[in-house]
Amino acid sequence: MIRRLFQRKKPSILSPLFLHFLNSSLDVIPRDEKWYVEAITHRSKKSFDQQGKDNERLEFLGDAFISLVVAHYLLLKFPKKSEGELTQLRAKVVSRNNLNKIAEKLQLENFIDYQKSKNTYKSLLGNCLEALFGAILLDQGYEKAKSSFIEKVLNSVVDINQVIIENRDYKSELLMTFQKKNQKIEFKVEKLSADNNKIEFIAKVFSEGVMLGEGVGNSKKEAEREACKKALTSS
Repeated sequence: MIRRLFQRKKPSILSPLFLHFLNSSLDVIPRDEKWYVEAITHRSKKSFDQQGKDNERLEFLGDAFISLVVAHYLLLKFPKKSEGELTQLRAKVVSRNNLNKIAEKLQLENFIDYQKSKNTYKSLLGNCLEALFGAILLDQGYEKAKSSFIEKVLNSVVDINQVIIENRDYKSELLMTFQKKNQKIEFKVEKLSADNNKIEFIAKVFSEGVMLGEGVGNSKKEAEREACKKALTSS
């Protein structure tokens, strides 16, 4: 019997659109497709297929992987930042809110298999992004998964400078600035009347009776932050 030199390629269990997304958006060509099926399967589908796996275990792996890669990336990118500054910046980059934004920019929701209903899954996108990189790690190995995340996410989707701006602690900066001058600052915060039962606050920051800045926010903390930001900008 003549052995066949070529075997027919096994049909893909992933959709052509998802395969294109993996290749074009993440520079990944799957080897073992079962990991990717698991990565995009939300737990809401398990009630319909009890034998299937959801993506929570891969999410656990991807969470640890992304945190490590981001820590290494920031350490090399910002050699003069302290441990505390790097820790705060990493926390901002890997926060659930930021991962949701990244996944939204990548249009990952188009490929997530979940039960659409009146229920909203707050962290659906960010969790799936973590699970997907957990799958890439298992399927492609650490170095490939790392290069994919750095090149296709951190360097292409994430604006690190914007993250730094959003992470800036204006209140602490203002306090330190005036402590060096041996001057105290004080805040006055008032609640604003607003429509649609939405509560807003206005904060004013003073030093020696002179107003340095004012800001409005949905919380006292946010209003004070905006006031300090304006005070630092105008000083």
